[in-house]
Amino acid sequence: MLDTLPPELLYKVISLVPCRDLASLRLTCKYMRTFCDQPIVWKSIDLKPWREQELWKLTELKNTIDLHLSHILSIRIWGVRDSIVQYLLNQCQNLQHLTICGWTTLSDHCLRLLPSQSLKIKSLELIGSSQQTNFVSVDAYTLGNLLLHSPEMTNLVLGCEIHIHAETFITELEKTSVSSDLQSFLLASRKTWLNEHVLRLINIYPEIQKIYLLPKASIELGPMQGNNVDALLHEKLKQIMNIVPLPLEVPLLSNEEFIIYDKRFTACV
Repeated sequence: MLDTLPPELLYKVISLVPCRDLASLRLTCKYMRTFCDQPIVWKSIDLKPWREQELWKLTELKNTIDLHLSHILSIRIWGVRDSIVQYLLNQCQNLQHLTICGWTTLSDHCLRLLPSQSLKIKSLELIGSSQQTNFVSVDAYTLGNLLLHSPEMTNLVLGCEIHIHAETFITELEKTSVSSDLQSFLLASRKTWLNEHVLRLINIYPEIQKIYLLPKASIELGPMQGNNVDALLHEKLKQIMNIVPLPLEVPLLSNEEFIIYDKRFTACV
């Protein structure tokens, strides 16, 4: 029985239990509820549906995490739909890191915010899954609005099928005085983007370190445990620099397939 274990060992066991099972385990007795409800258990969580290609139902997700929303800082989730993403952004008020690893289709509704809403989110990654279509129908206005309402955002990764009209996106950001420390921007497409758009984005976010606009097929993003998007980008840059070096004046490279800006290029040499 779990309740006969020493507290230190019980904490370790509970930290390995999936969130959905924790929600059931806490109902067995008051003693178990004390351990299952510890804030540290819910600080960083993985959320997977029952089966690989299923999508979360909102009622199921609420039953799993509703009591712990204020403790959640980091989420990695599989099998989402619009209502799930919107719920996480709206209700997890201290959420700083959100990685979405699988869905079928997401629309503007998933990232649509209220005019007065401000998020604490620092990194948002839409990675996708090889088992699903992973199409995102989010327009440039909605994405720009998300950034404007996320002043702490440092890392935005859209490593999935998505079309963002560059001119509209940049224009939306230029309309408002942006207060953000955005450091990294990855978009799995360079359609409609010109070097001029990248330079304007750098002007909006002077501290930005890297901008990668390249086809999804050219870099193997994935939701596996331990997968490091930044390390993958670093490796991709080294491969490209073996063919052509980044210019010294502005570390920007582009061709018909990609546009890459990376301030860290000297470390790759």
